[in-house]
Amino acid sequence: MIIRDTEGPHVRRLRIAPLAVAVTLVATGVAVVAPVAPASATRVDATCANSTDDAKTIQAAIDSSKEGDEVVVKGPCLIDATITLLDHRTYRGDSKAGALIKQADGANLPAMLASESWVNDRPYSSETVRVERLTLDGNRDNNTGTVGLMLRSWNTRVYDVDIFGAPSDGIRLSNPSKNGTMLQNTMVNSVISDVYIEASGGAGIKVVDPGNSITDWTLQRSWIAFSGTSAIESDNAAGWVMSDLHLYGVPKHAIDAHRCFGTSMQNNYVEDFGGEGVAGQTYYGIRCDLQGEANSTIGGNRIHNFAPPAAEKAAGRRTRPLGPAPLERRHSLAAALPSSSKYVYLALDGVNYGTGHASVTGNTVLGRGTKQETGLLYSKADGDSMSVASTGNLVDNVGVPRAVGRGVKLTKGY
Repeated sequence: MIIRDTEGPHVRRLRIAPLAVAVTLVATGVAVVAPVAPASATRVDATCANSTDDAKTIQAAIDSSKEGDEVVVKGPCLIDATITLLDHRTYRGDSKAGALIKQADGANLPAMLASESWVNDRPYSSETVRVERLTLDGNRDNNTGTVGLMLRSWNTRVYDVDIFGAPSDGIRLSNPSKNGTMLQNTMVNSVISDVYIEASGGAGIKVVDPGNSITDWTLQRSWIAFSGTSAIESDNAAGWVMSDLHLYGVPKHAIDAHRCFGTSMQNNYVEDFGGEGVAGQTYYGIRCDLQGEANSTIGGNRIHNFAPPAAEKAAGRRTRPLGPAPLERRHSLAAALPSSSKYVYLALDGVNYGTGHASVTGNTVLGRGTKQETGLLYSKADGDSMSVASTGNLVDNVGVPRAVGRGVKLTKGY
């Protein structure tokens, strides 16, 4: 069965769905199509022994399951191989604290858990996977290059998952498969919610999409802290909703997103960004460039640049699965920002084609009172034009409250 998507001009795609019908020929010669009744779902337990045989135990449980089943992990688990997540299944911990999955020393896996289509280099995405109530420990001190959770699946849900110390990205959504095979369809209509990602070597959440497949996700109610690069890096933010996120301890950008098209970024709390302070670099609290033909909304965000003490930064980067609660956050506005870097709190800094449209309202920015800080930045770059409703934003204590480039039309709205 081929289902044609009609979600908007930002994506042109075909979604391939499995054929799940029974065809019966009646006396008249007319084909009668009826759904096939699904087999009853069952619970499949994967009980670990905290040894390197645990990867085989978990995978055997998954491979023995059928579509619709719930695979329940009982930890602690120690893995030395990537766990392949088959389609149409739920994967959960018996309890989040009791379902700790840790990467073994020196395993250096490309990913701890990964969608089947990514592992087996298929040209079509996996589908209908649910991951919840798990704790992943990437064991960053003793491994390199590992993504905690690698997703290449549409209609997917990730809830109540903690990821600590992934050597690479905490969660990566990837159009290319393991060997670089690109998708011929999409991986849309999915949710990541109530996750806690700390001390990743790369980004907390990263979207890798050289094509145009990873659109229309919801990322909400989550905490991302002390990442190695940015909290969120996205090649493709079209149709995304990013809301109620708490981002802190950020060396580079808090949200660095591209291709905003019908995108919503609402009610996010950015504590700090640009902590690495490399000379000549520009760092962003919230940033996105715009596509033409659709509106994006950025509202109600609270963007700061507190400077946590160096000891807190170092402590926050240590892997802390099932350990003590995070240290008390001691914000400081006394420490100087590196004078050789620039800081932009909220930026729409390009239009990729046509006219970009966005509403930027009700955001609050509190700066450090330096000349290298810009509160709001609107620039079409090489695009045709940009139309922005910029109103009701509080911008305090920055050198440049708002910078507007040529070809940008500002309106207070109606």
